[in-house]
Amino acid sequence: MNTLNSFRSSETGNWGSEDWGSRISEFEFRNKRFLKSSSPNLRSKIAGFILLEVLVAVVILGTALAVLLGSVNKNLILASQSKSLTIAGILAQKKLTEIELEGFPEVREEQGEFEEAPGFNWFLSVRPFDIRELGTAIRVVSLLITWDEGKEDFEVTLAVSDFR
Repeated sequence: MNTLNSFRSSETGNWGSEDWGSRISEFEFRNKRFLKSSSPNLRSKIAGFILLEVLVAVVILGTALAVLLGSVNKNLILASQSKSLTIAGILAQKKLTEIELEGFPEVREEQGEFEEAPGFNWFLSVRPFDIRELGTAIRVVSLLITWDEGKEDFEVTLAVSDFR
């Protein structure tokens, strides 16, 4: 007899809820009869083996959960760093645009804090760079953006000439 057919109703040939109940009761009866007829050592070995399986499953699930939580935490840290780097890049572009709009920059060193992004500071250094063969003045503009109390930074350096 096929296993699937053994759970079908003998009268209708359909799956029936009353059939399931009787099959489960029959299984429980056979299982209890087996455990009663077996020795006490066999019953304790079966129970011990089931406890061992449960402990192994708990250890596996605990390990998987620890790895999963660790990777979620790492993703949150990376997302925060990415956000800060994006903000720093936008602020650097804004500050360099301000410098370009002034015209040819004068030699100077300045620093300040961005009003639109509290916690982000900037340090600007404009130095001369002479190459006499070119016949034009060159300035090296270095802009350093810091955040997270100076622990993280983003630096942009470019050369600007007065070539006309």
